This record gives sequence, structure tokens and C-alpha cells, in this order.
Amino acid sequence: MVTINLLPIKSELRRRALIQHGLIGGIALIVLLGSILSLQISMQARRDELNQQIADSKVELARLTKEAQQIEDFKKQKEDLERKLKIISDLNIQKSGPVEILDQLSLMVPEKAWLTSINNSGTSLVIEGVAVDNPTIAHFMKSLQSSQYFKEVELVLSQQEGGNQKFVIKCKISLPA
Repeated sequence: MVTINLLPIKSELRRRALIQHGLIGGIALIVLLGSILSLQISMQARRDELNQQIADSKVELARLTKEAQQIEDFKKQKEDLERKLKIISDLNIQKSGPVEILDQLSLMVPEKAWLTSINNSGTSLVIEGVAVDNPTIAHFMKSLQSSQYFKEVELVLSQQEGGNQKFVIKCKISLPA
């Protein structure tokens, strides 16, 4: 006998398959949206972190730039102070140098000689004077040559003037260190 099934099994199966497929598609869509949302949140957090690092780096750069400028200012001040100290040292040497030279010169002048003029031009010194005789001038020149302050001592002029000898001696000045 022929049996006819009047129950809608195929349509029921189709409906169940459609519900299952809809449910699986919905779950996949929810998982996909969750993944996209999670990725978006992590990207946003990473962007915020990078922006914070950029801001921190800018602050650090500004601080380091300021410190570098301060270091440059200190270097300029140091160079300026060193230059000033060198000038002061040179001035002290120059201040005491002529005094020492004149002191040495006054000790070397023989009793029978008198200085009439002393001219200083840089390291050159011209001494003019009057002596009783030529041996006195020679003695004076030997004293100058033996000194540590006078170098290259040379007699420029020696002439009879009245009863005395007029002389001009030229030499170089050197200050001992």
C-alpha cells in the first residue's frame, strides 16, 4: 500500500536548517563585530599611548634643549672668565715686571755712572747715561749681560762730552717665569 505522509517534514527541516544557519551566521557576525570592536579599542589604546609618548618626548626635548642652552651659556661664561683671568695674570706680570727690571737696573749702575734716560718699546730697552770713563761703561754692560732680565746688550754710542763719557746702550728685556 501506498502511504502518504502528510506531515510537512521537508519544510520543517528547511525551517530548522534556516534557523541553524541564521543562528550560526548571527554568532559569526557577533564574533566578527566583537573582534573588530576589540581591535578598534586596542588600536585606540595604542594611539593614545603613542600620543602620550610623543607629548613626553616633546617635554623631554624642551628640557634637554634648555639644559643644552644652559651648558652653552656656562661654557661661554667659563671662556670669558678664563680670558679675564689670563688678562689679569698678564697685567700682574706686566705690573711687577717693570718694577723688577728697574730695581735690577738701579742695582747694576756703577757708582761712577748716572742714567739720564730710559726708553722702553716692547721688549727693547734703550739706556742713556753718563760715566766717568769707558771702563765704567764696560763694567755696567757686563753687569747687564750677567743679569737674567737683560739680553743682547750692545753699546750704541760712547762719546766724550766735557770731562765725562756719554753712552747709549740698547738691550732686550726678558722677564723670568
